[in-house]
Amino acid sequence: MRGLARLRILLRMAWRNLFTHKAKNIVVGLLMTFATFLVVVGPALFDSINAGMTKSVTGSIAGHLQVYDANARDELALFGGGLMGAPDIGTIPDFSKVKAALLAVDNVDAVVPMGVDGAEFFTTTELDAAIESLRKALDARDDASVERMEHKIRAMGALLTEEYENRRKVAKNKAEIDEQLADIARIRADAFWAELRRDPVAGTTALDTELAPLVDENQGYGLNYIGTDIDAFVKHFDRFELVHGELVPSGTHGLLVNQHFYDQVLKNRVARMFDDLDEELHRKGKTIAGDVVVQNLVKQMVRQYRRVTFQLEPEQAAALEGELRTLMPAQRGNLDALVQAFLEVDDANFDARYAFFQTAIAPRIQLHLFDIGDTITIRAFTRSGYPKSVNLKVYGTFSFRGLEESALAGAFSLMDLMTFRDLYGQMTDEKRAELAAIKEEVGLADVRAEDAEDAMFGEGSDVAATPVAAGQGFDAIASLRAAAERGDDAVVERFDQDDIDRGLALNAAIILKDASRLEESKAAIERAIADAGLQLQTVDWYAATGMVGQFVRLASMVLYIFIIIILIVAIIIMNNTMVMATFERATEIGTMRAIGSRRGFVLNLFLLETLMLGAVSGVLGAALGFGLVTLMGSQGIPAPSDAFIFLFSGPSLYPTVTASHVMAAFVLILVVSLVATFYPAYLATRIQPVVAMQARE
Repeated sequence: MRGLARLRILLRMAWRNLFTHKAKNIVVGLLMTFATFLVVVGPALFDSINAGMTKSVTGSIAGHLQVYDANARDELALFGGGLMGAPDIGTIPDFSKVKAALLAVDNVDAVVPMGVDGAEFFTTTELDAAIESLRKALDARDDASVERMEHKIRAMGALLTEEYENRRKVAKNKAEIDEQLADIARIRADAFWAELRRDPVAGTTALDTELAPLVDENQGYGLNYIGTDIDAFVKHFDRFELVHGELVPSGTHGLLVNQHFYDQVLKNRVARMFDDLDEELHRKGKTIAGDVVVQNLVKQMVRQYRRVTFQLEPEQAAALEGELRTLMPAQRGNLDALVQAFLEVDDANFDARYAFFQTAIAPRIQLHLFDIGDTITIRAFTRSGYPKSVNLKVYGTFSFRGLEESALAGAFSLMDLMTFRDLYGQMTDEKRAELAAIKEEVGLADVRAEDAEDAMFGEGSDVAATPVAAGQGFDAIASLRAAAERGDDAVVERFDQDDIDRGLALNAAIILKDASRLEESKAAIERAIADAGLQLQTVDWYAATGMVGQFVRLASMVLYIFIIIILIVAIIIMNNTMVMATFERATEIGTMRAIGSRRGFVLNLFLLETLMLGAVSGVLGAALGFGLVTLMGSQGIPAPSDAFIFLFSGPSLYPTVTASHVMAAFVLILVVSLVATFYPAYLATRIQPVVAMQARE
């Protein structure tokens, strides 16, 4: 009973003192409120970002875990490790053994083979297409089309003249460029075209051999791809979504191109610039008149008018010219002038002209470098250093749901694993047998390096004694190299699941049934790898994604360091404020001591005041933080850039706050408050009763 009575007295005195010392309590209370608010909002936002990032990575490319060669020179970094060049992560020689061992682990749902690499692909240039159209028009004796192609090719020649004149200004070897300019001038001259009509074969040959090689646009376009079991990838990566076309049929060589890459890199430049302007004006709320960057984009688009006019056939050009004159009746000039005027958009006419482009121009031009269903030539360098080319059909385009606008999610296309192995340079049993047959046929023998000289020139050597017909040695080597690096004819046309599993992979993604058991599953997988005698290492998605995972961990570290700094500052300010308040209350404390209050009573009183203030401030700060995060969760936080789309797992982040965030913040602020108050409370207990008497005197 006495204890309860004492507690009631303490509570009443502490509550009264909260209002008696308002200035000090308002300062300390506001600081506590802000700290609680921050501790609720910060972790809630980060946990939401981390959850979104986990969905982005595990559902699109990495899975929950990755395994790769334990003896790899470099670390696995699916999105780059910050160093130049492709990382050397070794190989998994026989994926079937890895698949069998890991699928036996309880929580493993799927094991998907992978190999990340890059190559080039090649397409026909606009000049090549124009020359081919000219050749067909000449064969058909279509004078109107010949005239149109003549105008088109001569216009391209004018562009080449400008380009090479600019090169000449900075080139050391001006004589070579002068020769190239002379070739262009000859082809642009009237005499050349008159002669071409008399001798079409010689004229088109000159265009192919003299003019076409001067165009740099036929340099390869970079293509980053993941070689994988496409059926398994589609089934187990739940964010995969087919956009256009169809999936690569099972057991068939093929390519699925990422839709983001298809639109941002392979799309006609004018069409892409129209899309960019639409995003700037309608999604970002900018105006052409009020933004210099948007104005420069319009100027660049106007300069790209030939991306439209060069693609039009004569009938298409005539039809478009008539439609443009109807759209812009006051505009004068030829088709080139009309298209330039059309592309010079402003805030008033942009929507109408964008719609006109989509309906009247886009159907008449090739919107992308290649269409779905086309076969493209892909060239890569094998690990032995030889160039390797394959012709591969593009079956469709895909994206990852919610990440359609993310450049990171759009970095890779999907290739069937068998083609990947061919480009990588894996030797199949069939190729080894073919090489052995060629060796036997031409009489080649394997010779150690130290015996090479004797084998080639020494007496008694079997190689030296073997009669070789003129040129046979060169032909044999060429045959071996061709057999090792052959293109499509060496690729098995059809394959089954056993063919996919029994072969090389660079790494493998592991999909878990229950992602919350990641660490437990990682340990179980490592035990299974050791039991199976496989030389593999296991990493989680943070490590597997390279710079992306490092960024998430760095952001987490910065956030919590920031919160710790705020709390330390709060402790210091609260401590100083309450020390000063303690000295100001010296008379009050001395009086309490004079009438019989023990030091423990004074200490408890101060701590209880702080707990009450912390409770009120904590509730207020937690409520404000909960309300703000809930509001942001309902409206969404727009991603400021492509990278943040990947971090947010979509165009906007919808953060959530849980009871654990609120309770953790509330308890933390009470602990911080008590820590900050303990020293001032201790000082209060050292004040003697005589202080109160001295104050009265």
